[in-house]
Amino acid sequence: MQVPGGGGGGGAGREAGDTRGRHRIQAELKKLEQEARFLKEELQELEKTDIISAALQEFLVTIEGKADPLLPVTTGVAYQSWDRWFEGPEDLRRCKCWCL
Repeated sequence: MQVPGGGGGGGAGREAGDTRGRHRIQAELKKLEQEARFLKEELQELEKTDIISAALQEFLVTIEGKADPLLPVTTGVAYQSWDRWFEGPEDLRRCKCWCL
């Protein structure tokens, strides 16, 4: 004699499967809520970037107009005698250098 709702495990198996399905749906819903919250935060940050980019534009114009105090202002070679060390040899065929 079979007892309704018991015995074969059909009812208990369905309940366990339902709780797993419910848990999976809740986890997916939580994940979607987190993504929505993240996207809202990103949107708020992007709205602020217009203000920041305008300020940066002004800053760049100000900085680019000034010369760098750490770089020397020269129009040519500072020391002519140093220039020969940075040039190649005049005649490569007669040069016996291994590095060239």
